[in-house]
Amino acid sequence: MNNIKLSSFIAISALIVMVLVLHMAPTLLIGMLIYLLAKRLGNKLSLKMPEKPARILAAVLITTIIIGTFVSAVIFLSNTLGNEQNFAGLAAKLGESVNDIKNDLPPTLLSYLPESMLSLNSSVSDLIKEHTRELGVAGKESLHTFAHILIAVVAALLLSTSSFSALAKSQPFAQAMRERIQLFGKAFENIVFAQIKISAINTLLTGIFLLIVLPLFGVNLPYNKTLVIVTFLAGLLPVIGNLISNTIITVISIGMSLKVAIASLVFLVGIHKLEYFINAKIVGTKINAAAWELLLALLVMESLFGITGLLIAPILYAYLKSELLLAKLI
Repeated sequence: MNNIKLSSFIAISALIVMVLVLHMAPTLLIGMLIYLLAKRLGNKLSLKMPEKPARILAAVLITTIIIGTFVSAVIFLSNTLGNEQNFAGLAAKLGESVNDIKNDLPPTLLSYLPESMLSLNSSVSDLIKEHTRELGVAGKESLHTFAHILIAVVAALLLSTSSFSALAKSQPFAQAMRERIQLFGKAFENIVFAQIKISAINTLLTGIFLLIVLPLFGVNLPYNKTLVIVTFLAGLLPVIGNLISNTIITVISIGMSLKVAIASLVFLVGIHKLEYFINAKIVGTKINAAAWELLLALLVMESLFGITGLLIAPILYAYLKSELLLAKLI
């Protein structure tokens, strides 16, 4: 490896570490997603019109879509969920379900549970109040993050309208850096679009179960619409997101009855097993990685960098693997 290529590895590594340390993963990922969408749309439009106007039109259309999607999402969530289907109510319902589990268990089983678990209901209520106060304190940080994301979106749209010289004509260091960035961008594209497909399939199946199958048997699970949305959002995290949504649905189901809980658990375990095959098919074929590899990367990065590491872990792992494959080291 020559010094120029080594320097590009050091530079891209420093940028990744900076993103992780400064907790800028959401900003980076949203910016890259907007750039990717604008670039793809611009490439399609450039087949029917000059390249520069096509890129500008693509940026305008993407901006319109972003604003329209945001407004539509707010209206949809407000009208569909309302006051009876909000996330705060779901959190309170989880606490009630835990209390119901405690009351329904036989005394013989109850004695084997740790004392901390028996008081989990009150603990959940205390945590909800505590985090409500924390959210008030974190308001400024949220605005700060939103400002970063807004800047990233604008930068991505401006970048999508720019023209660059051919890779072969770039200077040596610029060429090496562009190679690194292209590999990282390809890893991002593979993981993000694959995970959106996986989450959509998982959400569709879960929605059919919660909104159609259970009501056919006279069971209307509380906060079922909110649970469908939680399933999609959590499903954007590879492997572990499915576990999070399944746990929430199972706890809510136990609050209804043991039969509903068993039915939900069996159905969700089936979906969870199906997700491994979907991961292997969609993600695995893209980056040649098994589900356990992604799960291990998630655990390590979450331990090191928290939620920021969790967000970027699958993309970073896919990028590192592509670099190793390119270097013929694996």
